[in-house]
Amino acid sequence: MNNKFDWNRFCKVVNKDFRNMWPMFGPTMLILAALPFAVWLFIVVFNRDASMPADFRLMMIEGVAYIAALMAPSRMYRTWNLRNEGIYYAMLPASKLEKFCSALLYSLVICPLAVFLGGMALDMFLTALPFGPWRDWLWQGEMGFPFTINLSALSEWSVSEEGAEMFASGLFGPLWAVGCWIGYFGTVLMFLFTSTLFKRHKVLQTILWLYVIEFVISIILIPVFIAIFTNTDFMEWLYDTFYGNDPMVAYNWLFWGTIVFNVILAGLFGWLSWRRLNRMPY
Repeated sequence: MNNKFDWNRFCKVVNKDFRNMWPMFGPTMLILAALPFAVWLFIVVFNRDASMPADFRLMMIEGVAYIAALMAPSRMYRTWNLRNEGIYYAMLPASKLEKFCSALLYSLVICPLAVFLGGMALDMFLTALPFGPWRDWLWQGEMGFPFTINLSALSEWSVSEEGAEMFASGLFGPLWAVGCWIGYFGTVLMFLFTSTLFKRHKVLQTILWLYVIEFVISIILIPVFIAIFTNTDFMEWLYDTFYGNDPMVAYNWLFWGTIVFNVILAGLFGWLSWRRLNRMPY
C-alpha cells in the first residue's frame, strides 16, 4: 500500500487489468467499435448509391475511441471507490502508484487504442466489399491519417496572409497536435477523477454535472460580456491591442492560451485523481 514503484509488480498489475478488461469493459468496447457499421448498414438500406468520405469515417472511428477513453475508468475500475467492494482493489499486492499508473495506461492508451484498431479493421473489411458506401480507404482522405489535419485547408480559414503562413508552417502542425493531445489527456483525467467520486452512473453523472457547471458559468458571464461589448471605448482598445495592428496577436493569444489551459486542466485532474485514490477510505 506504499507509493514505491517496482517494475515487476507493475507488470503484474497491468496483466491483471488486462484479464479484467473483457469482463469489465469488453462488450461495450465491441459495441463502440461496431458503431460505424450501424452507419454503413443504415446507408446501404436507405441509399445504396450514397458514398461516405474517408475523412468522416476516420472522425467516427476517432470519436468512438475517444468515448472509450472517457468510459474506461468507470468500467474498468467501477468498484475502486466503493467501501465494501473496493477493498479487493485496495488489498492487491502492489503499491498505490503502480495501480494508479496501470489505470492511466488503460484509460489513456490501451482501451481507446483497442477500439480504434477494431474500428479500423471493421472499416477495412467494409471498404473491401464490392458494394456499400465505403469506397475509399481511410488513408485516402484529404484531412490526413491518423489524428492529423490538412494544414493547407485550415489556412484558408485565416483572414490574413500572416495567418496563412502560420497555419502552413512546419511548426504549427506539431504544436497543434500537442495541444490536441494535452486536451485529450485533460478530459480523460477529468472522467478518471469523477470515477473516484460517483458510485453509480459515473459517466452520465459527470456529463450532467458538466452541463450544470457550464449553465451556471454562462449565467455569470453573460452580464459580464454584455457590459464589455456595450463599452465602446474598451472594445476599441481591445481591437487595436489584440487584432487591429496585427491579427496574428489574437491568434497567438488564443492558441497558446488554449494550450496553457489544457495543461492546467490535465495537471489538476491528474493530481486530484491521485490524491483521491491515495486517500480513499475503505
